[in-house]
Amino acid sequence: MAGMKSAVPPLPMSPPSSPQPAAPATPACERCLELAADPRRREPPACLALRGTAPLVSQSAAGVPFSMLTFACRDCGTVWRLYDRANELFVSWVPERPLVR
Repeated sequence: MAGMKSAVPPLPMSPPSSPQPAAPATPACERCLELAADPRRREPPACLALRGTAPLVSQSAAGVPFSMLTFACRDCGTVWRLYDRANELFVSWVPERPLVR
């Protein structure tokens, strides 16, 4: 509409920043290490908290539908992705980053 100003202020321009070093990795707790050793079990350890409530639904490159939920460990901060494929008995727990022992 002519003459109306945007309610959203412009973003301030900031100088390009140099990449910041990654935060030191926190070692995975014992429960996360156990989950990594048995990534096909259905029940999450009690230390994992669900992030969000709706699963991401998609399909693999081969056309197999799957859903994904994201969890974070309350003890060590490890982020896990739970993949569940249609008509499969087992699931896959995959850490977002390699685990540090």
